[in-house]
Amino acid sequence: MSQKRIRPLKLGILLLGGIWCGVAWPEQLAAQGPNPPGAGFDAALMQLFGQHKNFVAEAELRVVDGQQTDKVILPMRFAARAGRFRTEVDLTQMRGAQAQREQMEMVKQMGMDQIVNITHPDAGTMHLVFPSARATVRLEMPADDRKALAQPPKLERSFLGEETVDGHPCRKEQVAVTLANGRRAEVTVWSATDLQGFPLQIQTSDKGDTVTFRYRKVRFAEPGADLFEPPRDYTIYTNMESFTAALMQKLMKEAVKR
Repeated sequence: MSQKRIRPLKLGILLLGGIWCGVAWPEQLAAQGPNPPGAGFDAALMQLFGQHKNFVAEAELRVVDGQQTDKVILPMRFAARAGRFRTEVDLTQMRGAQAQREQMEMVKQMGMDQIVNITHPDAGTMHLVFPSARATVRLEMPADDRKALAQPPKLERSFLGEETVDGHPCRKEQVAVTLANGRRAEVTVWSATDLQGFPLQIQTSDKGDTVTFRYRKVRFAEPGADLFEPPRDYTIYTNMESFTAALMQKLMKEAVKR
């Protein structure tokens, strides 16, 4: 039986950036429409970071199937400043069973290999920045998500024990996150007691897969404000469909010249 492929809109910010980081394969991005589904809920998950409003860290997304096979291992960089957050990924650095060379070559050729996700929950916007293509796609959160974010989400915690993650003593908890509009999800969180309760690892399940975000080299410092704004000299698009159409047109013109 062939292994089912992961091709979600969000292949990386939980943000937690699972906050998933808004990474997707090209053929799916164009079909998502003007609003990023779940962006508001992802933003609400920032509540898991509690008092830590300003920090930078390296992170790793790992997706494991029911047979404990690594489907995706993707390094990331993460930053947060006053309620806004930024994730950076390079899809060519992806490892695991899903890291198909032909797909890596395709996204690189299209200029979609590097993706920066800048999310402004306060403004209800998400900016997907593609440095290789020198382009930015500005997306709006759905109205119900923006409205729900106006009220703090409800967090219900259940203590599961104490464990060590990368040498840090952690308090392990099951956390249920519920938005004002009723949307709800459960995650397991390992909060480092020697890092002021920082959620060093966050784990959830998705259709039989285990999705884990682990943070390393955490620094409690305020990142520069410019990191949370898209480059002004990039071409701006208002939806993924127009962006990918422009990329395809460019590739076709380049093919004709050969």
